[in-house]
Amino acid sequence: MRFLHLADLHIGKILHKQNLMEDQRYILQQILEIARTRQIDAVLIAGDVYQRNAPSSEAMSLFSDFLSALAAEKLPCYLISGNHDSAERVAYLAPLAAESGIRIAGADGAEIYDYTMTDSFGTLHVHLMPFTTPLHVRQRYPEEAEQIRSYDDAIRVLLSLHPVTDSDRHILVAHQFLTGGQVCESEELAIGGMDNVSASLFDAYDYVALGHLHGPQHVSRPEIRYAGSPLKYSFSERSQRKSVTIAELREKGNVQIETIPLQPLHDMQELKGSLAELLAGTPTEDYIHAILTDPTPPSDAVRQLRTVYPNLLLMTTESIHAKEVQPQVQDFQPQRTDFASLLSDFYAMQNQGTPLTAQQEQIVTKLLEQLDREAGAL
Repeated sequence: MRFLHLADLHIGKILHKQNLMEDQRYILQQILEIARTRQIDAVLIAGDVYQRNAPSSEAMSLFSDFLSALAAEKLPCYLISGNHDSAERVAYLAPLAAESGIRIAGADGAEIYDYTMTDSFGTLHVHLMPFTTPLHVRQRYPEEAEQIRSYDDAIRVLLSLHPVTDSDRHILVAHQFLTGGQVCESEELAIGGMDNVSASLFDAYDYVALGHLHGPQHVSRPEIRYAGSPLKYSFSERSQRKSVTIAELREKGNVQIETIPLQPLHDMQELKGSLAELLAGTPTEDYIHAILTDPTPPSDAVRQLRTVYPNLLLMTTESIHAKEVQPQVQDFQPQRTDFASLLSDFYAMQNQGTPLTAQQEQIVTKLLEQLDREAGAL
């Protein structure tokens, strides 16, 4: 039986004021084509369907269209809510959706939902575990509350109450952070690894379809796998190769895993150099983060860059001089305390000792006087 494993759709995501709805519509159509042509038997969606817990009507409509297309292809779908989702909104109309083969687990974050499928190799169980926290499990099972102090404890208790005891094949769909998973800068994880869950808790399952981390990867063994997000949702993800996972479960113990690369409507790049260097670059429709190394970029740098990079989403500056004097920052102890002097000293420190020009000092003085007048100090 062949399963298409997806996760972290984040429908409705806005990246640096850019609405990604068209990018998401494009990639979902691509995923549908993969489902149609690769002899898929069912689809697994491991949480974070939406970007926000109160998704827009446009986001909900896009996902509804996707599910309707799966139903039209007579493809069963098993999905759970993630930490970005409102469990109630994801599970809305779940009984009605089930009539079309769409199984949704979201309303109760401290429960595991079980479904059964059959093929030539026998019975296969699909277990759905929505994103779960220690609080969810303590409230659902108060008699176990004293032993639940961490995410690891919570998942251990929850799995122990839904044991896998037979020799059939078992798939678990979950949305948690497993210890050892590789994260990127944009991902929201608890400080100090408090939300870590041990991969060994899932030893009983033939395949674990995970969501939460955006980079495609496995943890502990190939059959415990994060599908990753279908699109790059941060410039920290720009080097990731996005894909969907196909997991084929044959006889017990035989799981074949394949990844199918996805081609986005817009790729993502980070470009670094002077304004002149970047303006001489190759025009592209990709989403761009431009890092300017000019000491003082012109005020219309964004406008100029967009003549070459129309999808410039972010421009930041990185002074070469600032890098050279960075080791001195910790030793810098200002001797003057008025704001104008502090600003002047800081500017010199960031520019290899070059002080403000007379014209720059006049601008600073005028701005400070204006602020004082507005505050009623003069």
